[in-house]
Amino acid sequence: MTDTGHRPGSRPPRTGARAGVRVQRPGAGQSTQRASRGWHPDTIVDAYLVPGERVVLEETRSVRGFLMNQVLWFAVVLIALLLVAMVGEAVLTFLALLVACGFAAFVAARALQAWFTRYVVTDLRVLRVSGVLNRRAEFIPWKKITDITRSESLLQWWARTATICIESANDGSGFRSIEDVDDPAHFYRVLVEMVDRKQGRLKDITISD
Repeated sequence: MTDTGHRPGSRPPRTGARAGVRVQRPGAGQSTQRASRGWHPDTIVDAYLVPGERVVLEETRSVRGFLMNQVLWFAVVLIALLLVAMVGEAVLTFLALLVACGFAAFVAARALQAWFTRYVVTDLRVLRVSGVLNRRAEFIPWKKITDITRSESLLQWWARTATICIESANDGSGFRSIEDVDDPAHFYRVLVEMVDRKQGRLKDITISD
């Protein structure tokens, strides 16, 4: 009689696989349709969508709004450079130029981050995808949205942008504000219409005197 090495009460040996070969079973392993990382913002957004999810609207941050928010800093740096130039000290002028170059690099990095930020409205949720190298995706499902507000500062009014705040039942969510939307009126209307479709408005409203 051949000894299989299996003792009563011990775990039975694996079958159907060679030693060192991973056994495939339902739910094991990675998807065969794994999305590529991608570098364009639209490709990045596509990687965060689930199969069958339909995009209703996709917006980015307004270039006008971003530049208007930097106007004060541009003015401060320009005035500082003019004052240093009036003094005429070579060392101070060199340091001022270094500071100006650092400021330009900072603004360029912020502009790149703003361009990589996408606000996406789908039939499932409101999604924000941000980040260039370190990426972050946050979303709020439609059924958890409790309130939507739209506000405009003076600079945003000049730039024809706005900030849209979304309140949800999940207080721990870091996704609350949509800043400097390029077309805030249209974006706000789409959000309200989607909430109406997903949550439904009140029926048979009667107002009594």
